[in-house]
Amino acid sequence: MYSFIERSLVGIAYAATWIITLLYSPTMGYPILVFIVALVAAFEMLKLYQIRSLALTALLCFGTASLLVFNVPLLHIAVLSFVCQMGLAVLLFRRKTIQAHPLLASLLCIAHLLFPLLIISEVSVVESPVFTIELTFGLLFFIWGADATAYSFGTLFGKTPLFRVVSPKKSIEGALSAILFSPVIALVNHQIFPNYNFSFWLLMGIVISMTSIVGDLVQSQSKRTAGVKDSGTILMGHGGVYDRIDSLIFTTPFLYIYLFLFNCYVS
Repeated sequence: MYSFIERSLVGIAYAATWIITLLYSPTMGYPILVFIVALVAAFEMLKLYQIRSLALTALLCFGTASLLVFNVPLLHIAVLSFVCQMGLAVLLFRRKTIQAHPLLASLLCIAHLLFPLLIISEVSVVESPVFTIELTFGLLFFIWGADATAYSFGTLFGKTPLFRVVSPKKSIEGALSAILFSPVIALVNHQIFPNYNFSFWLLMGIVISMTSIVGDLVQSQSKRTAGVKDSGTILMGHGGVYDRIDSLIFTTPFLYIYLFLFNCYVS
């Protein structure tokens, strides 16, 4: 019971931090939050590949952020990240692991982790972003809802392992519950943000719920290869920051491309 309460309180505080900064300080507090999350998560990820250099981590984070200064199209960044995530998914399902060289690990950190976080910071720096504040909230609500549903239903009713070799505790029942619960979150998003119709939110929710499951497994494979349970301990009951954003970073490039194509269709 204590573990559940601890996890819930930390989860609420974590979500509240994102909501408050995005709602009340989208041009200052939010990008600072995203950068801090990127710095901590990147350090935790590189540590899985036996790289413990804060200087290198900071260099990768600042270097990635500088792409916005040089006006590199975020669509190009999203496509590169999409290709990286698909490659990691293929390796997952083929049960292959990456024993990364420091250079490869750094490139993987950029494309897999830092590019998606750069994309969701778009609302802070771009005049007409694809990822508006409303859509960023919608993404976060779907991610958190899918995670909470999969964890709760998986703990209570999970009997069939989803991918035993990578994550024995994740169940098919939990994964299905996250997908089936997406219409409920879509309805909530539609009520809060009525500028987008229910079918838009529903399709977005299905994309997010499915890719978030794969993203969770991809990160679990990295931890299993490194021989650790969690990437860090900074978030009690959740592990590290990288553990907490695994679904978010994997999903983001898929969603960005979906939103870009949707905007082109509407236009």
